[in-house]
Amino acid sequence: MTSPALCPQYQALGLWITYHQASRTHKQVTTQLLDVSDSAHIFDLEDVLDHVLNQGCVNSKWRSVTWWDDCTSVRLKSSNSVQDLLARGAGITPETAVHLVIGKPFFVLFSRVM
Repeated sequence: MTSPALCPQYQALGLWITYHQASRTHKQVTTQLLDVSDSAHIFDLEDVLDHVLNQGCVNSKWRSVTWWDDCTSVRLKSSNSVQDLLARGAGITPETAVHLVIGKPFFVLFSRVM
């Protein structure tokens, strides 16, 4: 059997992502399959973030406190191309979804310290 990570037909389907607020780790994450077949519009993770924000799935006020992790919690750069991630096996299934983590704004953290 061919591995999904190596099979182009799986890569054409889309990119699985999850997103949730870091402060709400006890809540279930939202999982979504994004159509990335039109690579002119969604090239890298920054484009994926733009898409999620434009859809209204995540409020745009959180943009500055977001980051991407792979399924093993390794931080990803926003400049990582979607096709490279899919070729490595990231985001090809819900289990290997790329995670959009929404952190806390700095001023909230700072105000709790004082």
